[in-house]
Amino acid sequence: MNWEPWSGCYKVSDGCTYCYFYGPYAKRHGQNTVQKTAEFAKPLARTAKGAYKIRGGKIVATCFASDFFLAEADRWRPEAWAMIRQRPDLNFLILTKRIDRFLVELPSDWGEGYDNV
Repeated sequence: MNWEPWSGCYKVSDGCTYCYFYGPYAKRHGQNTVQKTAEFAKPLARTAKGAYKIRGGKIVATCFASDFFLAEADRWRPEAWAMIRQRPDLNFLILTKRIDRFLVELPSDWGEGYDNV
């Protein structure tokens, strides 16, 4: 299960050289405009009967087509963290090439971390 709350990315380090999504051999090469996506609220989407569309127990690959810690997503990230808190029944997998932004972009209630991240 993937969740792409925003799209777009750009090279930040040598580790990005062969990015499968935005690297030189990818279809999206050069797409570096960061935008909020239509599936931003996907983790909270519900069926007509009120059940979550994403059933509990799933691993949610987060921002695999972007980077969760992009500076351009700073204004949306608090809401994304709030959705992650609301779904402790899902496991959110977040990978980043921007580890230098990790500690400064964590939510204030992070403590020792969320059990589902």
